[in-house]
Amino acid sequence: MIRGKEEMKVIFSEEHAGHTGAKEMRYDELIPMSESPDRIEIILNALRANDIRDIQSPNSFGLREVLRIHDPNFVKFLEECYPLWVKQFGPGGFATAYTFGMRSMKQVPNRSVHSMLSCYTFDVCVPFVEGTWKAINSSKDVALTGAEFIRNGQDSIFSLCRPPGHHASKDLAGGYCYLNNVAISAQYYLDNGASRVAILDIDYHHGNGTQTIFYERSDVFFTSLHCRPEDEYPFLLGYADEIGIDLGENYNLNFPMELGTNYETWKEALSLSINQIKKYGPEVLLVSLGVDTFSEDPVGGFNLLSNDFLNIGKEIKAVNTPTHFVMEGGYAKAELGQNVSNVILGFLN
Repeated sequence: MIRGKEEMKVIFSEEHAGHTGAKEMRYDELIPMSESPDRIEIILNALRANDIRDIQSPNSFGLREVLRIHDPNFVKFLEECYPLWVKQFGPGGFATAYTFGMRSMKQVPNRSVHSMLSCYTFDVCVPFVEGTWKAINSSKDVALTGAEFIRNGQDSIFSLCRPPGHHASKDLAGGYCYLNNVAISAQYYLDNGASRVAILDIDYHHGNGTQTIFYERSDVFFTSLHCRPEDEYPFLLGYADEIGIDLGENYNLNFPMELGTNYETWKEALSLSINQIKKYGPEVLLVSLGVDTFSEDPVGGFNLLSNDFLNIGKEIKAVNTPTHFVMEGGYAKAELGQNVSNVILGFLN
């Protein structure tokens, strides 16, 4: 139950800014990364303009919580990738995969940084530069600091994470995501007394990494509202018939929707998700907050409008449980800050 009205704290780290200068492959062209540092400054400025001003730096966590979710060799790769790249190819530029570990190939990397990138990434949207590891590490600190506040009695919190995390699985990075911040936070809650945690993913893209991590578990209920795999990244996961397996059966709920989906249709899926979350009865709700469902988003294909995000916040508040927002996607920079702020304002009001 929500314990009482309060101002929402925002957790944010300056370390994210070092993850910059790389490029990504978008279909048939190499372009500057859409997932760029100015996204965070835009969001912060909008939050302050909307009188959400309690912005705090994160506490420092080690890797213990990370290793409860992610493979140790994968985490070591994330930390060492760029130094190994520089050792082999010299400074400057950015590291990205040249090949990927196909089904007929060995799935264990050798000493070559190329083999590591092949094994531990699944697309060309997770480049590494000198500041990438610091940004990854600080992003999980931002998420865990938010979880710490909730654990200590806060009703709601916003972890303004960058890089995002919901596409990252146990040992794979992709889709701008390296460590899965929301999954690490969920496990933190479970390790510190919670028995049931729900994750609501409202990003335009399916949270494939989060689904994969918890697919065989019943202590985390995962639901995702996203563009259907036939039309959109990550293309091979996010179907409605993916309901979980073994102990996790019926604890995974996907709502894939067609390109051009408007708010009325999208809201129906949100209402169904929220009803299932209420039935599940979580002690904490984590929200993978993506606003790339906005009609003008350059990597989206839905038709939600800015005012719709106010209503989304109100709908989420109806779950009536401590709520932890964790930033994921959203790339329409002119409206990004207000769209994110609207979710928070709708939740608070």
